[in-house]
Amino acid sequence: DIDSVHAADPLHATEFVADIFSYYKRVEPQLRVAPDYMTRQTDINDKMRAILVDWLVDVHLKFKLMPETLYLTVNLIDRFLEAKQVTRKHLQLVGVTAMLVASKYEEIWAPEVRDFVYISDRAYTRDQILNMEKIMLNSLRFNLTVPSIYNFLGRNFKAAGVADNKEVTQLATYLVELSMVDYTTLQFPYSMLAAAAVYSAQLAVGASDPFSHTLSRHSGYTLDAIKDCSLHLGALWRKAANSSLTAVHKK
Repeated sequence: DIDSVHAADPLHATEFVADIFSYYKRVEPQLRVAPDYMTRQTDINDKMRAILVDWLVDVHLKFKLMPETLYLTVNLIDRFLEAKQVTRKHLQLVGVTAMLVASKYEEIWAPEVRDFVYISDRAYTRDQILNMEKIMLNSLRFNLTVPSIYNFLGRNFKAAGVADNKEVTQLATYLVELSMVDYTTLQFPYSMLAAAAVYSAQLAVGASDPFSHTLSRHSGYTLDAIKDCSLHLGALWRKAANSSLTAVHKK
């Protein structure tokens, strides 16, 4: 039982954890975006999305926000772009608005609208951001509670017994953040990405059992099931050093 060590700590809600992750896995397919949604956009493309997400990684760092906020920001962007046509002129507006909404949801002290006006070099006014916030929340039906890569990653660290292994956790997190910039990664569910990232990171540091039975059981995947995803993450890692999009690499 990977949760028994925290059984006495009410903050870990150990009696509910298994049910929570069972629920996450059940609703994940319903909340995934179509991996080809960008083909329906007429004025933007996957490269523009990558530039936006890369810039938002920098903004997230400057504002010193929690990891959850970045993951939710990218999720909101993808779900909104799947639902609405967006011009390239307004793509950055969608990005800053998504981070504003995610910050309000995740942070104790969220940046204010004026901070996002400033960080976007006054490309948009306060009213434009607030108006886009209304459009976005209505489009997404105010559904901000979604299974996140961050949730699955934390669970898999625990299942793999590496929660206190900085080398593995930092590398796995790095791989996942690289994947957020890359549109083609949407072909993989968040839960699979998290499992593949933990496996790939352990493989890279020479772990004796990089995909243990416990990790397989709690992630819900076999090693065969995550192989393609792991190869994809490896390719992103190799490309990262020479990419023009450097925010995650520098971070």
